[in-house]
Amino acid sequence: MSNDWNDAERRVEMAQRFFEQCKWHDALREIKAAIDINPYNSAWFFNMGLIYDEMGQFDQAIDAYRQSVELDGEDVQALHHLGADLYRANRLKQALEIFQKIQTIDPAFEPGYCDRIIIHAEMGDHELAEEMFYTARLYKEHCPHCYYNMGFSLESRGLYDKAIYCWTRALDLDGGHEDIHYRIAHALRKKGDLERARLEFLHDLRANPGRIQSLLDLAQLLMHMGRFDAAGEKFRQAIELAPNDPQGHYGYGCWLAHFGRDDLGLASLARAMELAPKHPGIRLATGTILLRHGEIEAARAQFRAELELRPTEPRLLLALANLLMDTGEDRCALICLKWLVQTNPEHVSGWLNLAVAQFARGHYHDGIASCQTTLQKDPQNVLAMYNLALANEYLHQYDRALAWLRRASALDPTDTAIRRLQLRLRVLRWRDAVVKALRGLLRLGRE
Repeated sequence: MSNDWNDAERRVEMAQRFFEQCKWHDALREIKAAIDINPYNSAWFFNMGLIYDEMGQFDQAIDAYRQSVELDGEDVQALHHLGADLYRANRLKQALEIFQKIQTIDPAFEPGYCDRIIIHAEMGDHELAEEMFYTARLYKEHCPHCYYNMGFSLESRGLYDKAIYCWTRALDLDGGHEDIHYRIAHALRKKGDLERARLEFLHDLRANPGRIQSLLDLAQLLMHMGRFDAAGEKFRQAIELAPNDPQGHYGYGCWLAHFGRDDLGLASLARAMELAPKHPGIRLATGTILLRHGEIEAARAQFRAELELRPTEPRLLLALANLLMDTGEDRCALICLKWLVQTNPEHVSGWLNLAVAQFARGHYHDGIASCQTTLQKDPQNVLAMYNLALANEYLHQYDRALAWLRRASALDPTDTAIRRLQLRLRVLRWRDAVVKALRGLLRLGRE
């Protein structure tokens, strides 16, 4: 028996050597052999979890850490790794339970609070995320991971300057997070500081030359900035580095279409679709080119196919709905816009366009309700007031229509469309009053 135990220890030592040499499969083979001999050593299961982590096999790592914890339920390191991998697997509630358990075992274990910041942020509980941030700092004031995680919570609330501060602070404390410049670039873009965002993307690419997503996002930013030649260069570079990445072909196809090089654009989009048939936006871009060439039926087919993929990105949904309306697909546009406001209930343009689609289908009362929702989100939305006036005109509610136009005119007194509609409604109201008076006289005559 002693020989078996000695063999197990020897295999663990071999596993550690292989681990240090990054020979993961060899390390895994040796640690498994040791566990077969002695399946009661929690540290060996922990080591197996570490190996699986390095191999990117997180489900297997979770199983290994669970076995380690079953043998030693007080091992906060094993619990911490288990919680971290549960988070990686998007099992947020389970991860949170593990980190809460760590707190009961060792309240001073700072990483248990640090990792809870981003979990609470992703669950939408930003107050608890901040509470974890400040609690963690009681035990480790200058933790770069805390600042990094807190940045996500702040960015998701639109607090871009504070998020940028946190990520910059994390960078100052420890440059270990490879994507900090990438995160800062996106926050800067969202707040409209495009030039600084461009510089941050470049900084990220200097540190990570092969990061395709950063290259593609930079290309999109350059398109938005009107620097089209530079954008095209980035798209081509992305395709050269990753020829089987559909996003590069998709972006390049859109870039070609922007310059009217539609045949090449369609070919690039077809390649993207071949690589990723369910990638959002490809069919929308293809249909847009076809519509430009008068191929309405083919364009409709592409737009309907895009809708069937149930995209979630708000800008894509809004563009798709508008194109469906343009091609006479009012019912599909209505479905698209309902999906948009269900998934993004604060999207003002979504509610406004939904009202237009409802009016186009003859659903006037539904359209009026959607316009009123628009005004709840944006009380000074002149277009919603104008559309409400048109809807009430159709329903012969001229006083209500004029009331909405008075509100709109107070906000934009120079709008000629509002003045023209006011004049028309006054004429219609007068004519309606005259007709009603004549009918009354006719009734009196009959009596």
